[in-house]
Amino acid sequence: MRREAWGVDAVLEMVAAGAGREAFLDLLLLADESELQVRSYLNAGDLYVWRRGGDAVGIVLAIPDGDAVELKAVAVAPAWQGRGVGSAMLRAVLDDLRGRGVRRVTVGTGNSGVGQLAFYQKVGFRLASIERDFFSPARGYPADLEENGIPLRDMVWMDLEL
Repeated sequence: MRREAWGVDAVLEMVAAGAGREAFLDLLLLADESELQVRSYLNAGDLYVWRRGGDAVGIVLAIPDGDAVELKAVAVAPAWQGRGVGSAMLRAVLDDLRGRGVRRVTVGTGNSGVGQLAFYQKVGFRLASIERDFFSPARGYPADLEENGIPLRDMVWMDLEL
């Protein structure tokens, strides 16, 4: 899929499960700091890669979850953050999912991710639930994680009806 976004020609492509997904590990780790967790779902679902000039500038990993699709990872390379790439990429993925008959999309993000919470709400996601004590050492996260001066403990779940 070719998209015109942020003044340049961009391509959204799907990367099949397998060894080729290893090339996107750094981007996936931007969305989830636990390599243990990332490796547990690396080859699940559909991996969308947003490219500019052949370079991967963002990714979305969408995994079927019951009657919905969970956005397991959404990340933009640091050099491209704050330039509208994430919103354009996410809208393109949501359009593709809608076209494939998906009716509901969920996403989870940390309680301390103020920017991420705002990002998803601006795209139309709504708060759904909180999973307390999600970010624990048992799941591969350090006990003292924090972001924006807030301890990272709970997963905030959001959803969007397509």
